[in-house]
Amino acid sequence: MFNLRLRQAETAFAEGRLNEAARLAERSDVRDHRDGQILLTKIVDAFVARGREHLEAGRLKEAASDCSEARKLAGAQSAVAQLAASIDAAKHVAERKILRKQQAAAVAGKEIARGELELGARLLEQFEADGSSVGSVAGQINKQIAIERERVEAATERARREVHAGHTRESVAAILKLQKLSPSHPELVSLIDQVTAPVVSQVWSEVEASRLDRVEALIDTVRPLVEFDPELTEACRAIESARKVNSLLDAARFNEAYLRLRKLSPLLKNVAWLNALTDQTRQAAELAIELQSGPLSLLNDVQESRRQLSKPASHPVHAESFAAGSSAAGSSTADNRFHQDSLPEQLILQIDGVGSALLLRQPKVTIGAPAHARSCDVAFSGFPGGGPLTIEKSSGRYRLTTTDSCDVAVNERACQDTPLADGDTVQVGTRCRFKFRRPTAAVPTAVLELSGTRLSRPDIRSVILFDETLIVGPGQSSHLRARNLDQPLILFVREGAFYVRHGMPERAQRFSADGSPQGARLLTLGSLVEIGGTRVTIFPGNT
Repeated sequence: MFNLRLRQAETAFAEGRLNEAARLAERSDVRDHRDGQILLTKIVDAFVARGREHLEAGRLKEAASDCSEARKLAGAQSAVAQLAASIDAAKHVAERKILRKQQAAAVAGKEIARGELELGARLLEQFEADGSSVGSVAGQINKQIAIERERVEAATERARREVHAGHTRESVAAILKLQKLSPSHPELVSLIDQVTAPVVSQVWSEVEASRLDRVEALIDTVRPLVEFDPELTEACRAIESARKVNSLLDAARFNEAYLRLRKLSPLLKNVAWLNALTDQTRQAAELAIELQSGPLSLLNDVQESRRQLSKPASHPVHAESFAAGSSAAGSSTADNRFHQDSLPEQLILQIDGVGSALLLRQPKVTIGAPAHARSCDVAFSGFPGGGPLTIEKSSGRYRLTTTDSCDVAVNERACQDTPLADGDTVQVGTRCRFKFRRPTAAVPTAVLELSGTRLSRPDIRSVILFDETLIVGPGQSSHLRARNLDQPLILFVREGAFYVRHGMPERAQRFSADGSPQGARLLTLGSLVEIGGTRVTIFPGNT
């Protein structure tokens, strides 16, 4: 009986039936026989050899099965362990390939869903798939690509047809559908341009013809395509800016409207009426300043001041306590104003974004050489050694006078006595030059802009001939330019005190309860005031 079972195992092995031979050889009566041990070794070697063949051919499941059979017969032999390790490494590589395929398939599916069919097809080529299998991932994605291509072709044909027929609204709807199906379709830009170009051209024509009331309806016909057309976007920006300017004009905020019109000019280069409107708005802003800071406003100041003084005090004030309190460090705002009745004739003004300026309050200013600084109000470098030059203000007008010993030319014409107008250039000798500016007729204050000369303090480039009011802002009507300001700063003197206001007052100036003009901040000498995001300092100066 024993010899028969061993004989059967040997026959199965010889005929290549390894699994059957293994079932017979693993029985205890065969294992214990010397010939059975030899047969078991041959069977294990055969399983290992066949397992390696399966592994090299990529048949991991069959290789793992043979390795398992060999392990049952021989345990953890070296050859069996090496085969098992090789199979595990191959499984890990295969799993990573499958993961990459799944990721590529997911990305391809997303791109196809976004309408990027060509990109999806290229991503699909990055992993191998069984194309003959209808249920495979690649087969499903390819089928989806074919369906989406048909939809895109149909949408493209419809968009071409509507654009060719000149149906604007239908063309917009068809283009939007095509853009949704295929955002990077090569014909999109051309189709959008064919629809928007006539509308944009008509919009600019209406703007140039001053018919802004027709523009909105024109833009509405192609508004969904604004984000896809730069020229249409620019036209919409211009109309929106014009709408804001109109709102500012309705609110009588002329200075802000003027600044917006200046920004609008580059967008509307060929519009003739824009320059006239900009100039009219600038004039309106200057007239508003003149009206709000004119002589009549002083009547309101006096009336309000009297009304404030006529109010009964909440606490009795004795003469002794008033005298003591007026010199205390913690004096009130009103007290500070009374202390400044004798403001210095020369002041240094410092403003963020502008720099420093010398402010002269006297109506008659003498200019001379540094060597004669004690005998003149201000000394300019390069001024020749002759007599001084005088600029005097009378009745709101400025006049330049000098002596025979001083070589002076105004606008390159020699003179000794001449009125000064805005923009006049004054040359003294060969090395001293400055420009006279009076930017607005509404305010008597003038500015000497130093170009070919300087003061002893090199940080000061402007001398202000101050007369009650000074404008600091971005507009042409400003005495000192500050492009970073959205609204001008107005510096003015009331009852011997300096004040600063951010923006133009919307009505005739009135006093607050503490005696200061409403909306204005008191400027005490040597202290820093921050208003409208800008810091202002004023202190006695001697250049």
